[in-house]
Amino acid sequence: MNKIPKNLKYLIFGISLLTFIGLYSGFGIRLMIGISNKLLPITNYFFAFSSTRFDYLILSTITIFGMLYNSTRTDFKLTELIMDIVTILFSVIIMFGIGLLILTFIGKPENPLMPQYIVTEPFELYTTIFIGLGIGIPFLIIKLIKNKKHYAQHSI
Repeated sequence: MNKIPKNLKYLIFGISLLTFIGLYSGFGIRLMIGISNKLLPITNYFFAFSSTRFDYLILSTITIFGMLYNSTRTDFKLTELIMDIVTILFSVIIMFGIGLLILTFIGKPENPLMPQYIVTEPFELYTTIFIGLGIGIPFLIIKLIKNKKHYAQHSI
């Protein structure tokens, strides 16, 4: 992280703080309801997932994790930093989608009085786990690639 200019670090931390404030002040709930409403006509399921302060905190730190992901590179380039943040964002979106797909199998209500198209989380931190997995997967991939290169160099 030493390669990233200080003013850019402050900008990234400011963006994270503003994102958290925006999500916490009501935009987060509207975003979750909007996602559920947009997915209903596509999937025929209403996903009743919760969002907590911890979810908002993790989502708002995507830019910081993008900066950490960028620190694995040898040289700093602004375009690579933006691509690293976008990579983590897409990874979170993909893992969130996988979490919703899993919910369609395990989250259906057992109560016959509840409509079967309403899908709920099986436990409280379900969404948080998939968001965290989405952030962690790019770091895991980088580690696997580095280990593969390390083993390839030492086996020759």
